[in-house]
Amino acid sequence: MTVVFPLAALLATAAVLLILRANGTPWQMAVFFTLFNSLWWFGLLYLYLRRDQTRKSALEKQGTLVYLRYPGTRPGSLQERWAGGIAASRPGKILFQEVMSGTDVTLGLPTEIDVLDRAGPPRPVTGDVAHQLPPGLKVLTFAMAHGTVEIAAEPSALATLEQHVLQSGPMAS
Repeated sequence: MTVVFPLAALLATAAVLLILRANGTPWQMAVFFTLFNSLWWFGLLYLYLRRDQTRKSALEKQGTLVYLRYPGTRPGSLQERWAGGIAASRPGKILFQEVMSGTDVTLGLPTEIDVLDRAGPPRPVTGDVAHQLPPGLKVLTFAMAHGTVEIAAEPSALATLEQHVLQSGPMAS
């Protein structure tokens, strides 16, 4: 992934330059337009990534950044979708606070989930779920008294959450 993006950007820049030249644009103007557009798009990408990192940092100060699929929902309902938010944990419980997509604005009241045990090992995000979640996450299923709840997060965050929920320890923050 680290090598793919710069290579794709270089190929796109070369393609734009060649297209401008093929359309009869003089070399100096073609190089100027290509560099100007490349700087413009990389500047926008930089600002987007910086804003996203700032949002993630603000959320992680409040708890663990996770995605949760609410338990007991009917297939095809809106709650079957993954909700992004922050999770605080203590033994046997997860307190999930949903946030508005792309922001750090919380939505509604937090949901308290009583967890009995883990219902399987963490698994990679695959299939129809892959297009709903950011890349690099793993999914962990927790068993509850009436069903299961799935939580997706980065592997280290899942391990910390699992440790706090399934073993005694201080409230996670």
